[in-house]
Amino acid sequence: MNFLETKNLSKTYPNGVEAVKSLNLKIDKGEIYGLIGPNGAGKSTTIRILMGILEPTSGSVHFDGRSGIDLAKTGYLPEGANFYRFMTIREYLEWSCSLYDLPDCENNIEESLITVGLENLRERKLDEISKGQKQRVGIAQALVHDPDLLILDEPTSGLDPMGKKKILSIIKELAGQGKTILTSSHILPELSQICTGVGIIKGGELVLQGSMADLRKEFVTSNVELGFEGPADGLVTKIEGLDFVSEVEEMDEEGYRYIVRVKDEKRAKRELPELVLKDEAVVTYYDFARVTLEDIFMETMEEGAK
Repeated sequence: MNFLETKNLSKTYPNGVEAVKSLNLKIDKGEIYGLIGPNGAGKSTTIRILMGILEPTSGSVHFDGRSGIDLAKTGYLPEGANFYRFMTIREYLEWSCSLYDLPDCENNIEESLITVGLENLRERKLDEISKGQKQRVGIAQALVHDPDLLILDEPTSGLDPMGKKKILSIIKELAGQGKTILTSSHILPELSQICTGVGIIKGGELVLQGSMADLRKEFVTSNVELGFEGPADGLVTKIEGLDFVSEVEEMDEEGYRYIVRVKDEKRAKRELPELVLKDEAVVTYYDFARVTLEDIFMETMEEGAK
């Protein structure tokens, strides 16, 4: 049984726009599920329906075997969350507690602040902290009632590299504690680091869904990154002609660097190094790389465009 699922979920706005079309999400307990898609694909609409902010036109949501989402067991961080800047972090979390009828939640506040690493800033006003720290406060408020499910919409949006790294680390830690997490982001390399499952939505329709492990097997087996000291057009042409190679792509602005997409990893590991070493081109970089979420997304989008 899926912990969170939707059955033929659809949403048509009064202007006739079909934002979501017969969506069937399937999310397992303890999973970090990434909902991805281009702008306007229906991600935010789907999340708002899950949170009860929007009513679906048709279809249903099921949470832990029961019909409808259980908001008492769900934490939510919306995209571009706004905060009461005049409050301290502690006051804001106390206010969040009041929304869940938690009369005495000092322990909850303490635990949520420790989880996001802000326990020493509890008396700091929200207009005195960085954007990255605000995002962590947002996660803390989503956690304050100890939910089973977390829905995080673009949790790293606009953050610097260190802020993003901290948020991703927190998400992985929460999944390790048994939380189920649905998250959305436009920054696919980030989701690729943390997601165990993924759904790709396009034009309101779910075009691909599965575990990252299964999707990596289904798509291109592997990528080989190659770098040369100088031009190596002759060798690249030979590599393009190999029957286990699907594509050779030059990396923009990298200078004689290529990504070789292969269909048969075993043959590539056996035959490609031999071919490269026999050539006169001087190799400066050679590495096998796992298929990324970005690879899967781009291939899915390209297939849909054919």
